[in-house]
Amino acid sequence: MKKLLSFLLALTLSLSLATFALADDDGGSSAQFDPEVTVEENGSTMTVTLSSEGANDEILASKRPTLTVACDYARAVVTDPNGVRIESTLSGGKISFTVTMGGSYTITRIGTSAPSSKPTEDGKTDEPQPDDGNYVNHYPDVQAGNWYSGAVQFVTEEKLMTGTGKGFEPNAATTRAMLWTILARMDGADTNSTGAWYAAAQDWAVKHGVSDGTSSDGKITREQLATMLYRYAQSRGLVKADVQGDLSAFTGSASVSPYAVEAMRWAVGAGIVNGMDGKLNPQGEATRAQMATMLMRYAKLAA
Repeated sequence: MKKLLSFLLALTLSLSLATFALADDDGGSSAQFDPEVTVEENGSTMTVTLSSEGANDEILASKRPTLTVACDYARAVVTDPNGVRIESTLSGGKISFTVTMGGSYTITRIGTSAPSSKPTEDGKTDEPQPDDGNYVNHYPDVQAGNWYSGAVQFVTEEKLMTGTGKGFEPNAATTRAMLWTILARMDGADTNSTGAWYAAAQDWAVKHGVSDGTSSDGKITREQLATMLYRYAQSRGLVKADVQGDLSAFTGSASVSPYAVEAMRWAVGAGIVNGMDGKLNPQGEATRAQMATMLMRYAKLAA
């Protein structure tokens, strides 16, 4: 018969308490699980550390106990020891979250000042950023003020893109399989697969004429990203004949592949692609930050 074991643990912060609730099957695991919990506050962050001695990772992973910590932040997010954002509940001066491993969990105060405009993929601003009260920092490597912060918030909250285990990694390259999966999710398709993780999205992309389904691990270029977005927009009847951008206004427009010219004209005309310092850079690899930005612009266009 299951019972609930509650531990009240003294913290390094005076007058602060953490309540550790651990569901136990038979009462026998408490001797194996008696971690020391310390809390340190530094400005807008709190670090909650479960000591490796006494923090039995096997028990943590299986029981998934809830840790509740005194927290006077108005809004906050929590990241685990691997830097991955986890779900949390903040209410009544306390924040609660599930722990699955020993180590340091970071509670970050959110709602810091954000810039008044969102830059394009070259860093220039032209669109409103989320205001101070709406900006949510989901990842330790994305901060308010980064030109892509609003786009990262959008794709995260719309469940189009997730973290990598190291944060969002905004400068990392993206692959064709990633985009298939994102567009399939955007279309409401079930992307769960029994084989390769991208198999269902790959089938969706081929069926809808978005991609030929080849080179799943291939790094996606900016013109390939624009082309797949264009084909997806076509499948939904969202391409208007009068939306045609002037590629000649950009340096490097001659390097656009013949198959991608029409799509790039559409992407420029629709404001999805704005260039990088006046350069189109169609053959350049699309970073996760650039992909998030283009996806956000497309989603707003399609709304």
